[in-house]
Amino acid sequence: MNTALSEWFPRNQEDTPSAKIIVIGAGPVGVRFLDELKRKNVICHVTLFGDEPYDPYNRVQLSNLLSRSQDYSDIALNLPLSTGGFKFDFQRQKVQAIITEKKQIKTESGECFDYDQLVLATGSKPHVPNIEGANLKGVYTFRNLRDTEALLARSYRSRRTVVVGGGLLGLEAAHALTKNNTEVILVQQSDRLMNRQLDEVASESLENYIQKQGITIVMASGVRQVLSQPNSGDSHGKERVSSVVLRDETIIDCDTVLFCTGIKPNIDLAFSAGLNIGRGIKVDDNLKTSQDNIFAIGECCEHNNRVYGIVSPGLEQASVLADRFANGYASYHGTQLVSTLKVVGKPVCSMGEVTEITRRSKQSLLVYNNKKSDLYRKVVLHHGRLIGACAVGEWPESRRIQEVFLANGYLFPWQRLWFLLTGKLWFSNADEKVSNWPEAAIVCQCNQISRGKISAAIEQGCYSVQKIGEKTSAGTVCGSCQPLLQNLVGGDARPTPVFGAIPVFIFSLLAVIATAMFVFLPGIKPVTSVQTPSWEFLWTDGYWKQVTGFSLIAVVAIGMLMSLRKRAGWRFLGNFSYWRLVHVLLGLLALCVLLIHTGAHLGENLNRWLMLNFLLVSAVGALAGITLSWASKSAVNSVQTLKKSWYWVHLLVVWPLPALLIVHIVSVYYF
Repeated sequence: MNTALSEWFPRNQEDTPSAKIIVIGAGPVGVRFLDELKRKNVICHVTLFGDEPYDPYNRVQLSNLLSRSQDYSDIALNLPLSTGGFKFDFQRQKVQAIITEKKQIKTESGECFDYDQLVLATGSKPHVPNIEGANLKGVYTFRNLRDTEALLARSYRSRRTVVVGGGLLGLEAAHALTKNNTEVILVQQSDRLMNRQLDEVASESLENYIQKQGITIVMASGVRQVLSQPNSGDSHGKERVSSVVLRDETIIDCDTVLFCTGIKPNIDLAFSAGLNIGRGIKVDDNLKTSQDNIFAIGECCEHNNRVYGIVSPGLEQASVLADRFANGYASYHGTQLVSTLKVVGKPVCSMGEVTEITRRSKQSLLVYNNKKSDLYRKVVLHHGRLIGACAVGEWPESRRIQEVFLANGYLFPWQRLWFLLTGKLWFSNADEKVSNWPEAAIVCQCNQISRGKISAAIEQGCYSVQKIGEKTSAGTVCGSCQPLLQNLVGGDARPTPVFGAIPVFIFSLLAVIATAMFVFLPGIKPVTSVQTPSWEFLWTDGYWKQVTGFSLIAVVAIGMLMSLRKRAGWRFLGNFSYWRLVHVLLGLLALCVLLIHTGAHLGENLNRWLMLNFLLVSAVGALAGITLSWASKSAVNSVQTLKKSWYWVHLLVVWPLPALLIVHIVSVYYF
């Protein structure tokens, strides 16, 4: 039964702390729980226990510290201040035991602290394979600040480092170590990198990118043994690493080994207290353990037989538990894992079923793979509904796709076709402006902060990414959503000035008028007397028909170079803005040549279809030019969307033109 915690959490009328809460674990999840308690005005006395000699910090960004792109002050977590009925203490002590019958915890110093509610946010520890040589000097793990400091000190002297593990942590650590002029070899046991998040093709794309960063990758292998230098013992009798032996007996010489081979929940404290444990500390939907008044959140807990092992579910659990402590009715029902992050600077997106896909009827996989642009995108559908997606490379629609995935949304057939052709699911990019997203749309995935909550913070005076982070915690974990926050605080988007907007408008307007004249006015009538001067020979004489006809084809072909300048990236053709202006002028010139070639007659049968198609292409292109000029003056989304719509319609109606031209030319010369 989902009831409030009033029976667990006493209050009094004087707004003085009556409940003693102890939180064990000073990582991001434990600190987030404190922030949520204070934000919800819970009257209590909270004591936070951390077993490191540092103030709390953001473990997710330790790789930035290792690469020296950030320092400690950048990753430090702000602890709450005691105000009103919220009292806070921080203890740098390791908790040795939980005495459940006395509702006490005991520290290594022998000091005991009473609690009314105990929250375990003990996190996890690195998993080190049980192999020979794993305890040699020169073997490291990468989980906390102490590890990071040791690796930094070692990397200045290391000539070659072997990183074991091709998950996110291993890749980030390997990339960070290359910044210190160290040769890095990464060994991955699986047949692909990030094998839990990416399929084979996506992983291959990421692998190619990482190798270009100077990291050597050994795939589908593992370290079987770490060897030491002969007779190289130090004063403590501990030998130093000299090489590693892989499963296929290959020996790689190295002086440093870094294990990033997964994590194990810290459950020793809970186990010794008699709590129910599995892989982690078992909790129910209230995040309560098997013992009354003891709760668990973060990487140490197991909910519905699942241990998540990443930070974002823990932050969600912290919010839920704080709401329960505030006598709310929130409950935790699991987290849909969505990863939108940058791996070694490369955008990677993964959600739902993308690696081990269950076979079902009416299930389909849609893949867009543009090797030239180094883009790979895949969506998995069941009965037309999105159940999984992954991508390597920029994907502006990723946040919008995330919302569809979380809502088990439907993708229409034309969206699927559009995805196969362009890698996009929507024709319009209007939603790229974050302020247009639904209020419930998640902007900060790590902290589960919605667009509505961030917009409310902006209205309250948070006009910078830093202020938004202080107010809502958005962007304070991995930082990948900070560009979205900047988009929100940047105000209304200003229209991008269009070079030559006025000439484009004039030429386009003339093209519209010329097209209308072709359609609504009769063709030029033939002269009745040979004595009357006439240009009729231009569209009646066979020679001049060929001259004007091939001139028309030449004008159209030159105009098509604009598409090659844009799509193929032929920069030697000059600035694209100039080509756009030339393209519009050539469109008007083509109508003039067409007038000379046909005498403004629409023709019959195939010739009529060809004329109508040519005029349609001209009209739509001219309307696109007019809208382009208009869009350069307006930031209204409907105008920007109309501009893109005319552009795509222009491309669409062009497709029949080459085929009709070829048939026309062949038929003329054949008959």
